[in-house]
Amino acid sequence: MPLIKSNVHTHTVFCDGADTPERMVLAAISAGMDTLGFSHHSYTPFDTSYCIRDYGAYRAEVERLKGAYAQKIALLLGVELDLFGQRPPECDFVIGSVHYLKEGEKNYPVDLSPAAFASAVGEAFCGDFYAAAERYFEQVAQLAAQVSPDVYGHFDLITRFNAGGAFFDEGAARYKRAALFAAQALPAGAVVEVNLGRLFKGEGDIYPSVWLLRELNELGCRFMLSSDAHTAAALGFAFDETCARLKKYGIRQLVRYKGGVLTDVEL
Repeated sequence: MPLIKSNVHTHTVFCDGADTPERMVLAAISAGMDTLGFSHHSYTPFDTSYCIRDYGAYRAEVERLKGAYAQKIALLLGVELDLFGQRPPECDFVIGSVHYLKEGEKNYPVDLSPAAFASAVGEAFCGDFYAAAERYFEQVAQLAAQVSPDVYGHFDLITRFNAGGAFFDEGAARYKRAALFAAQALPAGAVVEVNLGRLFKGEGDIYPSVWLLRELNELGCRFMLSSDAHTAAALGFAFDETCARLKKYGIRQLVRYKGGVLTDVEL
């Protein structure tokens, strides 16, 4: 059985996921989880390509599944609320995330594709990738005041396509200052997810990057393991291996949802 028996960063066909909510429930049960939280992408009127499309039907389906599988797993109805997204009328938890760089009246996605990211930085920041990173982390810092999330999602998503330093040097002083500005803006005891979505796809490592993870730990942040699952196969991927890694980095405890309660887990 896995040490961490819950995942609350879960997407389905109701936004940009590949599987139905019920398929995700069955996969979570099979993986030995006792809690699964659904976190649809909040509605963003300027980009409807990936976000929730029918909240009423989505909520009804999750409520149906809560009843149908009540004896096997606890299900939570949450949201991944973008800084510029619309908060749903009710939810059990909120993951706060930044997916766009706002410049003037335009919002540029940071995680669509390498070409789209390069084009956005060229248009909005005259090709200055460090300026783009500064804007991104300024917006991450805004999450605390504007969203007040229960969990901070993929903290350094700006590195999504930066494997091998493709766009900027993550060790550069200018980049690190920007990231630490956001880290220091978090409230005491903030819960930051250790997001395994990119690792599952074989496209890079965890979010946050290890150096930033250590800094957040020094600042007193708490951490939650997250699949950021867009397919059933991603649920619980590399959870135990990542727990072992985190312990080596000096992290002794994680938090996770057990039902609707945030619970400590010793590593």
